[in-house]
Amino acid sequence: MQNWKHRWHALKHYEQQFHPRGLVLLLILGLAVSFGYLLSLPQQLMQGGLRNELQAQISLQQERIRSLIESGAALEIDLQTERQSQADTVAMMATLQGQVDRLNTELIFYRNIMAPEKSADGVVIHELAMEQIGDSDHYRYKLVLTQQKKRRGFSKGRVAVSLQGSRNGKPVTYSLTDLGVEAKTLSFSFRYFQELEGAYRLPEGFVADQVQVRVSLSGSSKGGTTEQVYPFLELTGVGFEEETSAANGEKT
Repeated sequence: MQNWKHRWHALKHYEQQFHPRGLVLLLILGLAVSFGYLLSLPQQLMQGGLRNELQAQISLQQERIRSLIESGAALEIDLQTERQSQADTVAMMATLQGQVDRLNTELIFYRNIMAPEKSADGVVIHELAMEQIGDSDHYRYKLVLTQQKKRRGFSKGRVAVSLQGSRNGKPVTYSLTDLGVEAKTLSFSFRYFQELEGAYRLPEGFVADQVQVRVSLSGSSKGGTTEQVYPFLELTGVGFEEETSAANGEKT
């Protein structure tokens, strides 16, 4: 009996020292943490999936950007190649046009030699060239006269150069003297050849179509005149030679 009482008092003493409310609170706190983790787990999984998806999209867009950059570089190379090809074509056409102009000049020269009736008593219009000065309405001209082999005496005379075209819809003709060229500069006297050079200005609104050159020898009654007509645009496409020989051959 005494032994049972002793055990009862020991149990009561243990019960007084033990606090079950603290254990309950710990259990509740643990359950709350576990429950919160379980609630956030789907969200974490979802965020992880979105992150992976966004990363995949970023990688895809970066790949597209690289592809576009490479395509742009290829197109730029093609464009530069095309531009160079066009520039080469334009240069080749300009060269060919220059060759055609020179051939036309030579053709006129040999035509005059082979056709005495197209010369003024042996004086031949070898070349006529005109060149625009900058972007203005001023032009330079150069007329080259030669003699056929059958005649080697001095030839003297005058040249008349006329520009035929339209102004305000009406046909108009201007001589070089009308355009400011002194008449004395259109006189010639030579044994082999002579160059006549000068400059003039086109009237405002005047559109030149062709140029007529008339050579008249002094003191000649038969075969003392010859004429040539040139398209104005063809003349202005024939440039001046940068280096010319002496302006006259044994000129007086």
